[in-house]
Amino acid sequence: MKFLSIAQLCLFHTNPKSQPKATLQLVQYSLQHGVSDLTWVGFVFYGSYLACLGEIPAGYRYVKIAIKLAENRDARDCMGDVLAVGGQVMGYVEPLPSINDVMIRGHEYSLMTGNISSANMSLAGSMVCEYWSGKQLSVVKSTMDDTLRRMSAQCVVPLLMQFLPLYRSALAMIGKVDDVPMVFGSRADVETEEERKMTETNLHLLKSVHFNKMYVGFMFRRYDEVKPLADAHDAIAALPFSAILISHCFHMFYWGLISFWIARKTGDVIWYDRGKEAVQKMRSYANFLSWNFSNKSLLLQAEQYFYLKEFESAKRCYDDAISFAKDYRFVHEEALACELAGYFLVERGERNSSLPYFLRAQRKYREWGASAKEESLNTYIQEWFGVVTEGEAVWENPRRATTDLDLRKRRVS
Repeated sequence: MKFLSIAQLCLFHTNPKSQPKATLQLVQYSLQHGVSDLTWVGFVFYGSYLACLGEIPAGYRYVKIAIKLAENRDARDCMGDVLAVGGQVMGYVEPLPSINDVMIRGHEYSLMTGNISSANMSLAGSMVCEYWSGKQLSVVKSTMDDTLRRMSAQCVVPLLMQFLPLYRSALAMIGKVDDVPMVFGSRADVETEEERKMTETNLHLLKSVHFNKMYVGFMFRRYDEVKPLADAHDAIAALPFSAILISHCFHMFYWGLISFWIARKTGDVIWYDRGKEAVQKMRSYANFLSWNFSNKSLLLQAEQYFYLKEFESAKRCYDDAISFAKDYRFVHEEALACELAGYFLVERGERNSSLPYFLRAQRKYREWGASAKEESLNTYIQEWFGVVTEGEAVWENPRRATTDLDLRKRRVS
């Protein structure tokens, strides 16, 4: 059983297609010969496998059973693994900030028992939660720097490589920074040849690298960069994965937004169908947990209505997405919803109405700490509206004055 427990952890990183065989064998041995502390690791991986197949409630039950029984037996040796893997499933049913606490607990248990691999898995999960929950980016980067240095010193290669793409996404949002840790002799913000080779054999790394490049291109509205990546997405998404990660729901969210963007650009109904699938998936997630997914579901629906030219429904969904993101304190997604609502109104010819949305988006990106994204949006505002922004002050740009906006020395609340 110990061999199978270790094998499923290794296969999770190196051969996801084969990992369920070890998990099911571990569960079967427990049913035939009785439980041990390693049984809970099998249960939690089985729950993750069920969730990956779409059975999130059933998977969540196995995870909660595994955690409860491990706690009752004071199974400290396996508790780190149980929380590191189980927390990924719990993120679909419990609020994201609480999942960060689960990951931190898993890290502490792993350190107590000397389980370096599990400790770093929990740290990586914690960083994912912090980034996607909209925590201030300077704080997230500082913690990520420490995590990368620790992983590098401990030579935790597969997990470190899977973590680097998200780190680079954070750097892209922040903008140019000089303080970047060294990883195996190279700066962490530079993709190495070793990483590119590893994507050929490590499916988790391939998916992470591909998504984060697509995500950054989308956030900075670089369509020519996003489109080729999106074209390759179906093949990567079809690769076998046997465990669910909390990051997968964010992949689905942005994939849906990108699909509707391309659908409007190309008029190709295939891209609309892909976006529609994302709407259905996110709506099912929102049924499990409003906190994490309602604003995302509404924003995807808004983009869907935009494509279908159901403009009143689109406007309502944009405003509701902004409201829910604010209520649940997803500042980065409040900013994104405001920005996309602004583009929607510009396309509708409602320039006067769109500017407050863009200015609010800019303010929220600043609050998040995404200086590069804020500056990118500021450039768009100057080019399209002929105004200059500084902080919350807005005034007319003398190089490109507009006649349809009365914006002289106006302050935006």
